Amino acid sequence: MAWAAGPLKSPSQIAPDERKIKVKGGRSVERDKSKPVRKAIEEWYAHNIAAFNVKDVAAIMSLRTDDFHSITPDGKINTRADMEARTKLFLDRIDHFISQEFQIGVINVQGDLATAEVTQKTVRMQRLPDRTLHKVEAGVMQREAWKRTTQGWKMYSVDNIRNGSILVDDKPYKPGP
Repeated sequence: MAWAAGPLKSPSQIAPDERKIKVKGGRSVERDKSKPVRKAIEEWYAHNIAAFNVKDVAAIMSLRTDDFHSITPDGKINTRADMEARTKLFLDRIDHFISQEFQIGVINVQGDLATAEVTQKTVRMQRLPDRTLHKVEAGVMQREAWKRTTQGWKMYSVDNIRNGSILVDDKPYKPGP
């Protein structure tokens, strides 16, 4: 499944009344007031959710840049290849998703890079390591960054991962050693 957001405006094509520029700590931060970046990222999420629902790893990875990376709370850097391998393992355990929800905070745009704090929650039927099927609810907050590419906005990075929670069959989950 390929995805493109349609025609994109470059920062110079956005009318001055459609953007707000602030200077913070010596760097300028552009906020897109016309909302096309938010609309494109919301469309990105619709494609991402659909790809996860059908467990299509190729479609999931096509929504990420070639230089995608994430930084875990302990500081470990995971590459795009790491994410692809982890996604395959994760999806192998999923029977089906019940819901996937994402709340996107304020989107800050600087040139072809957009960042936002995102809260996500998924509810799914998943097999635990003992292969028994359980209802799993997981939530997390993280900073996400997207790059504008010729194919549309793609996820570039994830970091500042925090406030994670997992419930298994409506009870807090504590993984074993």
